[in-house]
Amino acid sequence: MITEDSVSSEEITINAPARIVWDVILDFDNYGLWNTFCPGMKGEPVVGSPLEMQVDLGNGPQLQVEYITRIEPIHTIVWSMENKPGDPVHADRTQRVTPIDETSCRYVSIDQFGGEFAAQMLEQMGKLVEKGFNDCAAGLKKRAEALYRERGK
Repeated sequence: MITEDSVSSEEITINAPARIVWDVILDFDNYGLWNTFCPGMKGEPVVGSPLEMQVDLGNGPQLQVEYITRIEPIHTIVWSMENKPGDPVHADRTQRVTPIDETSCRYVSIDQFGGEFAAQMLEQMGKLVEKGFNDCAAGLKKRAEALYRERGK
């Protein structure tokens, strides 16, 4: 979904425990196994840590560096652009995992934008980001559910 200041994936149900989904999200070294939107990720899941991402918006992976700004274990991770005062675009990406029960959860990814050129960026790139987030969600679902089956539930 695209709004005047954000892009989000569809909220999906994943038939695996929230802990498994969370572990897949934090397993940066293996993003290439499931995440076509961000097939490369280097960094540590620690607030303040830089993340070197290869992000594919349709023209092949391009390097993007963002910083982890919030972690609430098994529920929320946020990484953000450097977001210095005066930057034309600010962005904070939140990935949220919400347990439904012991064997399933909901997942959504939201990028909140601000800054002088955020509206133009959303107009130009919003649909590509939305597609990427939905592809990421589908890959996360497939990977987490496969791991859950492999572990014998």
